[in-house]
Amino acid sequence: MQNKRPVVLSIAGLDPSGGAGLLADIKTFEQHKVVGFGACSALTCQNDSEFLSIEWVDAKGVITQLAPLFNKFTISTVKIGIIRDLPLLSEVIIYIKRANSDVKLVWDPVLKASAGFSFHEQWDSKLLKDILDHIFLITPNFNELGNLNRVLEEDLIKYANVLLKGGHNPELPGIDVIYEHQLAQEIPSGVREIHQKHGSGCVLSSAITARLAQGYSLLEACRLAKAYTETFLNSNSTLLGYHNL
Repeated sequence: MQNKRPVVLSIAGLDPSGGAGLLADIKTFEQHKVVGFGACSALTCQNDSEFLSIEWVDAKGVITQLAPLFNKFTISTVKIGIIRDLPLLSEVIIYIKRANSDVKLVWDPVLKASAGFSFHEQWDSKLLKDILDHIFLITPNFNELGNLNRVLEEDLIKYANVLLKGGHNPELPGIDVIYEHQLAQEIPSGVREIHQKHGSGCVLSSAITARLAQGYSLLEACRLAKAYTETFLNSNSTLLGYHNL
């Protein structure tokens, strides 16, 4: 019997707490009624408030996980979270695009864990531009956008569709801004206050990935994903949220 749900994939780190990374993405996919696959890009030692260490998976290790999935299934959208470096990201993207040239890539460029652990220090401008040619949507927060703009020495929105998350934005707190073909549209918050959560950025980007797989426009996928994420944020008062549509 043919599976009627779209198939989506997360490439992300394994967070033992389940609040962020691969496990959070899979929880989000399941709530959105898509078939969720996952490939591990890193093994982390962390909980909801502490990040202690990370062990990266190399390009061969990531691609070895991807191969049997792409060989059997049509994967429509892929979310990419933490990954060791740009050369590895480029190699993985090249493999994915060869396996399915139509796949939409959503990149959540995690530069620092919510507990404060930094992942990347220096990025190559030319390689970043080459990678962005293949990215359908990139979802930085305010600080990540600033860092990426400095690497590019230009505005990121010239190279890809961008969802600027509003959580760290001092100018528009709580308001996301989607730049589609460089045209900006605000996505306001649907709630007055939120409870902070570990992994909220992972949840948002994976919810967008699921909605894109279901055929929603980029703007509507981002709107629906923001609403889902706000429900997740306010599901309880702890750092670990509950998933429920």
